[in-house]
Amino acid sequence: MLIKKLLVIVLLFSVVISCKKKEAQQDTDNLFKFRDYISYTTSGRVSVADPIVINLTKDVDGWAAEQEITDNIVSITPYIQGKLKVANAHALTFTPDEPLKSDTEYTVTVKLSGIYKNIPKEFENYTFQFKTIQPNFNIVTTHLQSYSKEWQYLEAVLKSADVISLNKAKQLVEASQSGKALKLQWNEAIEQARVFEFKIDSIHRKIDDSEIIVNWNGNAINANNKGKNTMVIPGINNFTIVNVDVVQNPEQYLAINFSDPLKKQQNFDGLVTIQNAKAPKYIVDGNVLKVYPDSKLVGSILVDVFQGITNTDGFKLKKPFSETISFEELKPQVRLISNGTILPNSKELKFNFEAVNLKAVDVRIIKIFEDNVLQFLQDNELQSNNQSAIKRVGRRIAKQTITLQNEGAENDRKWKAYSIDLSNYFKADAGAIYRVELSFKKEYSLFDCSNYSNINNAEDGTDYYDDYY
Repeated sequence: MLIKKLLVIVLLFSVVISCKKKEAQQDTDNLFKFRDYISYTTSGRVSVADPIVINLTKDVDGWAAEQEITDNIVSITPYIQGKLKVANAHALTFTPDEPLKSDTEYTVTVKLSGIYKNIPKEFENYTFQFKTIQPNFNIVTTHLQSYSKEWQYLEAVLKSADVISLNKAKQLVEASQSGKALKLQWNEAIEQARVFEFKIDSIHRKIDDSEIIVNWNGNAINANNKGKNTMVIPGINNFTIVNVDVVQNPEQYLAINFSDPLKKQQNFDGLVTIQNAKAPKYIVDGNVLKVYPDSKLVGSILVDVFQGITNTDGFKLKKPFSETISFEELKPQVRLISNGTILPNSKELKFNFEAVNLKAVDVRIIKIFEDNVLQFLQDNELQSNNQSAIKRVGRRIAKQTITLQNEGAENDRKWKAYSIDLSNYFKADAGAIYRVELSFKKEYSLFDCSNYSNINNAEDGTDYYDDYY
């Protein structure tokens, strides 16, 4: 199920757009034009490690799965070497020998005349484009753990927007304490991935509080991402709370990270209280106390930690902790900022909306032609969502995936405002109605959708606007 927010925009004036954008519109129109031959191709932003997929509408006689195609029926610019194979009777997959270049637009031409016989001249070649993901990443530190009274390590995760090698990942981050480099321990079994777990090792816990500095620099993957983060390491005699975090899956619990390892054989009842949680369960994991509520908590909840908690040396917590913690993320949503009607004297075709916990949205623009407007308005309001009526009088003229947040960027889980310049997608005709649809798919979510099985996969192959005209 695609979750959609719909908006009708009435435009009664012309907007000048560049030649480049006109070409993009023509490509979109070609998808409709070639609907009898092409059902799906790789599009939008893709991983440098992904194959290029071409799904045909009709089966091809003589094709067998895994058969390698040596005929020159697919050309790619910029040129890349690889193997073109049959996936099934109506699908091709091109697998590059080497990863694609990041943040690069590729143009693919399919020679349909080399696949089907007696094809009309205007359908001999189909061209489509896609672009690889722009490099980015972020570093998340999680739990501070102890080897001993004096030596500790900090668990961390590197999340990349796209697949990178372990060697590249190692070049992105470093850490230091008092000007001395700290060793980073990586899982050497993972040669390439999007997510790498590592730990900042050999942190010296001193008598007084000290600091470690985590630096990151994206030069190794051509990412414009550079910065640092400072974390306080409590002194040996400072038994305190370092961080409190909510974990939602696979089971909801509160992770309270202490500066010292906790004594396991102690009764935490009454020493940790969570509003609305009557009988929580407790698990000690080194420096971390995991508190499992008896029922799922929602919203902002008051959490109190009292001084009776002891570490493995028998010392009690120096200061109590009291803070309101958010126990549930906002689900992926889109909402409109304006009412969606652009007046004839508008200087810009700005479409403003807000989104939360989404890294992308799909934008589709449907045009109801001037000759069909009266027919549509006879039985429908201007803002009508009557899909059947719209299908009879409208046609999709543009479709694109808009990136809201790179996968490597930090998600603050808050509503953010975005703007789309519609003049990049069409030149407005006087008297026509332009309908903008925003939708998002499961894989665009920055929220864990594992419990929402009614959400379809991305490439469901359905696009009812392709049937217009």
